[in-house]
Amino acid sequence: MKLNGMIYVYKFMKQLYNIMKILKFLFILILIINTSCRKNEIDNPIDDWFQDPPVEPMTQVIKTVVPVGYAASIVTMHMKGLKSSSVKVEKQKSATVLYVDTNSDDYPFKFKNDTYGQLLVAYVQTDENSALVSVFFTDLDVTAGSFKLENIIAFPIIYDELEDKTTAVYASIDININSVSGYGLDLTETEVDENLGKLNNDRVYNTTDTDIAIAQNAWIIDVYHNGTFDDAYDDNFKIYGGQQAVEVQDFDTESSTGALHMAMIDVTFSADCIKNPTN
Repeated sequence: MKLNGMIYVYKFMKQLYNIMKILKFLFILILIINTSCRKNEIDNPIDDWFQDPPVEPMTQVIKTVVPVGYAASIVTMHMKGLKSSSVKVEKQKSATVLYVDTNSDDYPFKFKNDTYGQLLVAYVQTDENSALVSVFFTDLDVTAGSFKLENIIAFPIIYDELEDKTTAVYASIDININSVSGYGLDLTETEVDENLGKLNNDRVYNTTDTDIAIAQNAWIIDVYHNGTFDDAYDDNFKIYGGQQAVEVQDFDTESSTGALHMAMIDVTFSADCIKNPTN
């Protein structure tokens, strides 16, 4: 009887050991499933609806606004008769063309790993303090994100002597993709008036009015010169506006499409903090 009892205990322990091995295997399998890329598909598909907001569109806007603001600043400088050793000037038909080497030490707004090549700024002066401006990058290679902007045409700028600031306004319709034809300044009188009319856009100063900012689908850039036209390093940018766009995002293994609504209100940017807006 004692031997039979020992055999029974041995069989029981062996069965228990096998059960523990199975449980251990199942536990490892659960861990693998929960930490794999297929977690969202197997565990909770609803999580796919709650992705982190994309920052790439905001990056694209900053990388557009900054050269536009800089171009507006050097146009104002040239209209006021001031010269810069880093800017080459040439007259073409009715427009004045400014050539800027963005790889030189004189260009203050260099984003990491990005190259713009030569920056061409063509403008037609409409009165003492305003102009229509076209911006073109001859050798654009922006490696961060999928930024493809090459040509911005016919946006208006105006210089405010009391506040010592230059204001530029551009909208999505002012952007040409992969276009190298002309400077975009061969406009009729009506088109000139329509472009100058963008300067009447109102800024949104309150975050409760984001819907108004988005509805503008345009960007307003105020460049404060701080009394030194010839020193772009001390310029402060204020950015206002918004846009609506359809975005296609690839979240690692899946693609998703959605409507993007984005606004910037009283965003401050300066050359001493090139990584992020300062406010």
